[in-house]
Amino acid sequence: MTGPKHSKRRTRSRREIDIFIEIIHDDQTRSALLIENKIDAEEQPDQAESYREELDVLSPDYDVTAMIVVCPEGYRAQHYQFISKFDVCLTYQSIRDWFVNAEKEAGDEAVLRYRFRAELFDQAIYKHRRGYTSIPDSVVGDFNAKYVKMLAELAPQISPGNSMLKPANPRESTSMIFNQNKSLAEIPSHIRPRRFAHELGRGSDRRANYVAVTFAGWGVFLPAIHERLQTDTTEIGASFSAKPPNKSRPNPGLIISIPTEPVDNQGSFSAQQDMLADGIETVLSLRKWLVENPYILQGWKVLIDEQKRRLNDEY
Repeated sequence: MTGPKHSKRRTRSRREIDIFIEIIHDDQTRSALLIENKIDAEEQPDQAESYREELDVLSPDYDVTAMIVVCPEGYRAQHYQFISKFDVCLTYQSIRDWFVNAEKEAGDEAVLRYRFRAELFDQAIYKHRRGYTSIPDSVVGDFNAKYVKMLAELAPQISPGNSMLKPANPRESTSMIFNQNKSLAEIPSHIRPRRFAHELGRGSDRRANYVAVTFAGWGVFLPAIHERLQTDTTEIGASFSAKPPNKSRPNPGLIISIPTEPVDNQGSFSAQQDMLADGIETVLSLRKWLVENPYILQGWKVLIDEQKRRLNDEY
C-alpha cells in the first residue's frame, strides 16, 4: 500500500518537502521516500541538507528511508554536486522512457494514458510548459554578456547567476539574477536572502525597476514587522513588499528593493550604460548594507520567529 503525503515537518527555513511517499509492504514493513522535483531552478540554501534532516527524523519510524531528486539529465549534469547529496537521482528521460515502453505493451485503454504521461515529461524536458515555448534571443543574450562584463569591472564582489551567463536568454527575461550564495557569502546562511537581482523593467516606468533581495518565507509577516523594517533601513531608502499567500505559495518571500532607472535589455547597451552603471552601484550599496548589518537581519528573524510561534499557538 502506498500513499503520497504532504510533509508535516519543516526544517531550516520551514522549507516544504515536494513529495512524501509512504509505502506499507505486504509484510507490514514500512518505507518512506522524500522526493525533490527540479526542472530548472537552482538549489535553495541548504536544500538537500533540509531533506536529510527530515529523513533523519523519520528514520526511527520506518524500516527503509531514502531521499530522491527527480530532474532532467541536463540539470543533473549542471548541478552534479547538489544532486550527489541525494540517495537516488531519477531523470525525467528515464521516466519518459518507462512510459514509452509501457505504452507498447499496454492494452487499448491504457495506451493513451501512457502516451499522455510520456508527452508531459517530454514537455518538461524541453521546457515546454502548457504549450508555451521559451525561445532564446541573441539580442538579450548579447546584452547580458555586456552587463556581465560591466559587472566584473565595477563590482567584482557580485557573482553572476547561471541565467546571466547563458549565450541567449528568452526575450521576456528581464532580470539579472546574481548568485546570492557567492555574492552574499559573508552573511550567515540562515539569514541570507534566497534571491538577489537587478530588475530592468524593459525600459518602462510602469514595470519593476529596482535592485532587490528576497528572504524566503518572511513575506506573510510583513504587516507585523513593516514599521521595524522601515526604521532599520532609513539610510538606504528601501521599500518592502510581498506577494499574498495562496495554496501554491503559502509562505511568500519578503522583497526588499531600492529603485533604479528603467533599462531596456532589447535596446542599445551603450546608450544606456550610464543608467546600468548607476544600477550596479545600487547593487553594491544594497550588498554593502546587508553584509555590514547581519545583526539587523538577525533581529528581523527573531521577530519573525516570534510571529511564527504566536501563529502556531493560535492553532
